[in-house]
Amino acid sequence: MIIIPSGKPKIWDKQEDAGPVIARQAYIGNFHCLCRAYAEKFEGEYLILSPKYGFLTPDSVVIGTYDVRFTARGVTAETISLEELRQQWKALGINQETIMMLGGKKFELLLSAITDGKQGFTFPLHGTRGIGDMQKRLRTAINTGEPFGL
Repeated sequence: MIIIPSGKPKIWDKQEDAGPVIARQAYIGNFHCLCRAYAEKFEGEYLILSPKYGFLTPDSVVIGTYDVRFTARGVTAETISLEELRQQWKALGINQETIMMLGGKKFELLLSAITDGKQGFTFPLHGTRGIGDMQKRLRTAINTGEPFGL
C-alpha cells in the first residue's frame, strides 16, 4: 500500500463539463501523475489522500473540483476533519506494518495524528530540495525500475 497526495490540478481545470469522475482520472498534476505511476508500477495498491474527501481508492468517485489544501499543521476548517480521517483509516483496516507516503513533510504529522502514531510510515521523498527534485526522483525510479527502499 502506498499513499499519494491528490494535488491541485484537476480534470475540471481542462474540461469544465467533465462531471463526476473516478479519482484515478480526477487529479492531473505532474506530481500526482508521477506518484500514481510509481504506485502502480511498484505496488499496485494505493490510496489518494484528498484534503476534501480524505482517503480515496483509485475508483472512488470525485464529484467536482475543489481548492482546499492540508497545511503544515494538518487539517483546517475547509478540509475534511481529523475525526473523519481517523474513521476512514479505521474502516480501511490496513494491517501493513509500514506504509509509504509519496508526499511532502506536511503529511508526516497529519498521518501520525490520523493513526495516533500507531502506524509506521516511510517518506522516501523527504530530504529533497523541492517539488522538482521529488519529480526527478520519481521519474528515475520509474524509468530504472528501481523502487525506493523502505
